This record gives sequence, C-alpha cells and structure tokens, in this order.
Amino acid sequence: MKTSLIQESSTSDVSRKDKEETSPFVQYFRNIFNAVSSTIKGMSITLNYVLTRKPTSIEYPEVREVLPANARMRLYNDALNCIACNQCAMACPVDCIYITSYPRPKDLEVPKTEDGTPKRQVLVQYTIDTSLCCYCGLCTTVCPTECITHSHDYEFAQYTVGQFKYDYTDEDIIAWRDRILGQKNK
Repeated sequence: MKTSLIQESSTSDVSRKDKEETSPFVQYFRNIFNAVSSTIKGMSITLNYVLTRKPTSIEYPEVREVLPANARMRLYNDALNCIACNQCAMACPVDCIYITSYPRPKDLEVPKTEDGTPKRQVLVQYTIDTSLCCYCGLCTTVCPTECITHSHDYEFAQYTVGQFKYDYTDEDIIAWRDRILGQKNK
C-alpha cells in the first residue's frame, strides 16, 4: 500500500512539472523547433538520396536500353514464308489478325517456304491490328512455319488508331523483312 502511494505522488509531481513547463509560449517555440528539425532531417535524407544514387533514366533517342531476348514487341509476319493456315488467327484471344487467302489452283506449281513447307494457299491479305493486340504470344507458338514472331522493334507510335493496322503482304512492310529478321537473329 505504501508503494502505491509513493508511485501516485511521483506521477502527480511529473504531471505538475509538465504543466508548468508547457506554457503556451514554451510550447510555441518547441513546435517551431520540432518543425525545423524534422524538415532538416527529411531534406538530409532526400539530398543524400539525390546525390549518391545514379540516375535511373536514360537519354532515350541517343541511349537505348538493352531489351531481354524474350521481350514481346511488335509482331512481324514473314509473308514470304506464311502458308496461310489461319492457326494464328484462331489462337488470337482478341481477334486482331485478319487473313484472306484462297486455295492455289491445281494447275499451278506449289511453291515452298524456306523450311520446305508447301504453300497450298495464296495469301492475299495478312493484317495485324496492333492497337487491339495484347502481345500475349499465342499466335507465335502455334505457327507451324514460325513466320510470325515478336520483333525487337518497339518504336511504332502513330497519330491515329487506323494507322496501327499493318498488312504484311504490302511491299513497304515486306521491305522491313531484312531489318526485322536481322534483329531477331542477333
């Protein structure tokens, strides 16, 4: 019982001292001191971070980041080796691949792709709408001739959505073949 009385009296003395010291005038300057000291502490952490860390950004057009080998960028279809089997269009979950073909007439010779697969269909149109594409890679896994691939070409910004449709039977896009396939083989 005696100890509890001593404890109560000691806590009441502490609370009286706090009340005496915490006059509005003293509290005002204590608040200013706490604000300035916490600001200085925070700014020292920020300056330490800014001055000791190397920059994480790059100067993009001049310096290019090295992409991983399995990066999925723009799709490219090598129309010269496409057999128009429609497997890529069937596997596409967002239906962004449009293929138009017709059976090769019986009297014409059947050409072969680079790997020796006969081209029994005549490919008229092979269009990929890259504004719809989710770059999942399902179309590249089902292609029997491996003519549709993800390239390392990621600079294909356009001004309108309609310009994101690429017809890979077009002569201008077939001209990309050496550049795109050359990047793929690196």
